[in-house]
Amino acid sequence: MLLLLFFGFLAGIATTLSPCILPILPIMLSGAVGGKKRPYGIILGFVLSFSVFTLFITAIVQSLGVDLDILRWVAAGILILMGFAMLFPAMMNKLNGLTGKLSSSKAVQNSQSKSGLGGGFLTGLTLGLIWTPCAGPILASVITLAATQQAGFASFLIIMAYSLGTSAIMLLILLGSRKVIEKVQAINKHLDTIHRVFGILIIVAGLGIATGYDRKVQQYILEVTPTEYNEFLQQIEDNEAVQEELEELEQSEEEMDTTELLEHMNEAAQAASSVATNPLFNQNPPIRAPEFTGIESWINSNGETLESLKGKVVLVDFWTYSCINCIRTLPHVTSWYEQYKDAGLVVIGVHTPEFAFEQKRSNVEEAVAEHDIDYPVALDNDFATWQAYSNRYWPAHYFIDKEGRIRHTHFGEGEYDKSEEVIRALLEEDGPEITDATVESAQEENPASFFRRQSPETYLGYARAANLLNAAEVQEDRSTAYSAVEGATSNEWTIDGTWTMYDERLESEDDAATLTYVFDAKEVYLVMGADAPAEVEVLLDSSPVPEQYRGEHVKEMDGRTVVTVQDETLYRLIQGPSFTTAGELTLKVPAGVALYAFTFGS
Repeated sequence: MLLLLFFGFLAGIATTLSPCILPILPIMLSGAVGGKKRPYGIILGFVLSFSVFTLFITAIVQSLGVDLDILRWVAAGILILMGFAMLFPAMMNKLNGLTGKLSSSKAVQNSQSKSGLGGGFLTGLTLGLIWTPCAGPILASVITLAATQQAGFASFLIIMAYSLGTSAIMLLILLGSRKVIEKVQAINKHLDTIHRVFGILIIVAGLGIATGYDRKVQQYILEVTPTEYNEFLQQIEDNEAVQEELEELEQSEEEMDTTELLEHMNEAAQAASSVATNPLFNQNPPIRAPEFTGIESWINSNGETLESLKGKVVLVDFWTYSCINCIRTLPHVTSWYEQYKDAGLVVIGVHTPEFAFEQKRSNVEEAVAEHDIDYPVALDNDFATWQAYSNRYWPAHYFIDKEGRIRHTHFGEGEYDKSEEVIRALLEEDGPEITDATVESAQEENPASFFRRQSPETYLGYARAANLLNAAEVQEDRSTAYSAVEGATSNEWTIDGTWTMYDERLESEDDAATLTYVFDAKEVYLVMGADAPAEVEVLLDSSPVPEQYRGEHVKEMDGRTVVTVQDETLYRLIQGPSFTTAGELTLKVPAGVALYAFTFGS
């Protein structure tokens, strides 16, 4: 138990440093101004509300019949009210007076009004209700127990440890910000203005939460954020000792059906004896895939069963629409479905809500439309199918063969190339070989269903660079002159001119430096940045990019097609009307521009 508390605390700390904290950051930082005790009020309210809402919100909603969207709107309304209070000091005094009436002593009320403790506490209570953190296996297990109303005192302690880890970093940020304001006279002179700016930011944040726009902002942030941190976060919790403790926690707080478990183990043994071991798959021996159970309703389908899908390869994707990691993986899952559905692949999205507001069907339908999901989605609001698979992760992928056996699993982000290999290998079992030629032939017959495999995400720093034809010439962290290598094929790239390659980026040292990449994709993106605005010329097949292929950041200028680079962000270079095979993208990169990673879309 102590181990889970320790790792829960660490996970809370790590989560605070991830993109999922960004939507509430302006609200949190408002504690840097106002009464001296305001930061402590925010933290106290946050820990209390997040712990209580995480564990008991499902039971509260079911017993009272309250629509969770109403609670979200109420929280957004409180934030907007507090934002206006920061804009108008007289209104802030009245608000602090109201929160101070929670205490019986008038002296205490006056003290709270001056200190900002009451207002901070109200802000913290609101944050705990609206925040949707990244969930690793520890938090996922506790949320599962809470959703099925099986959470006990141990679960409460773990949630407290998680929220304390999160709030510890929050408090350091708040106190550090206050210290800077107090020390720097230039800032201190404009304290009233800063106070009002935070008020405006809180109002904007509240409006975003009320309209759901905060999730769109969060999704954009995710698109430009590297995946390494999320993988690191998962590794903190994903170790054998933690998994054993989680199993003990679940067994102690759930009612175990030993008869069903023994039957499942017997089926697993029978499945193992009927299939050869394949080193590509990590589920050796395979186990019989549990049937979908307890599904409240379906989207894009009238209902599916694994029994009826025998003879198909099935990918079961456990996800939920506010999960950061899930949002990142969805483009890959939808792409696999489009590429291989006519070859026999079926994708079933099992939407198991991390938070109670995600149970609402209309919210899920909106997310399904937003992410262009055409495959069946099951609403697993009671965690029945989640528990049948003994799952602990968002997202989680279970690869099921034509006989209904789980042959491979993958949890979290990454390893997309390997996952596609697994899909192709399972499709080829007792069936024809899936080749690029097969895919292209199928695309001609049904253009909407198939795409040739697109180029993989490609990093340009030496730590993870792949397919660089100049690799033998690379001098790490040193300015080096390179000569372009001829004959590049799909997914290969080469550089010419003077560059410095760092572990995570490639930086031009020469106004005549070029990079050429041969890609297979419909869309090409590149993360770039520069200290001052710089024009990078973009060529497609050695010519200016035709208008119909220009990404939103590429403009025509004096007969050239260029992208103006400054902020370190994602730039869309190519957005073609159709899939391009072996397209040659050339960039003429002036000195001072840094290139980080290519990503591609279909």
